Amino acid sequence: MRRLVADKDFLAGTLYMTFGFLGLWLGRGLEAGSAEAMGAGYFPRLICALLVIVGAALAALSAVRAGQCIERGKLRPFALVTLSCLAFALLLYPLGLVLTLVVSIVLACLADASSRIRAVQLILLCLILIGANVGIFVVGLRIAIPLWPAAF
Repeated sequence: MRRLVADKDFLAGTLYMTFGFLGLWLGRGLEAGSAEAMGAGYFPRLICALLVIVGAALAALSAVRAGQCIERGKLRPFALVTLSCLAFALLLYPLGLVLTLVVSIVLACLADASSRIRAVQLILLCLILIGANVGIFVVGLRIAIPLWPAAF
């Protein structure tokens, strides 16, 4: 008999249910309203209830079918993705959006040691993501984010 608690799907379902119940508890004081006149708590309750339902279904399915066991955690991907997020947060205003995205993308790509990304692929990835971010946030949404450092 396999261990249900060590199953990835069971733990993911439990995590979904935990976040769903936590959200329902935190939003208990918000006015829900109705579908016609939605209050501030209507949508959060709907999303949290859906999280609980999906989590329960995922956990129940994991008891019926065989799943994958949890792997041992790896420090390198966790550290480099976290560092990439921190770099983005700390470098956005000093370096501007373009250079900050380059730093964040390179750090995130270094997280997977088994993947050998070539320079051409990395440059192409940077160009596509920079173009998408500038197009969405600076041009489309008109958010005042500096594109380059103040020296430029």
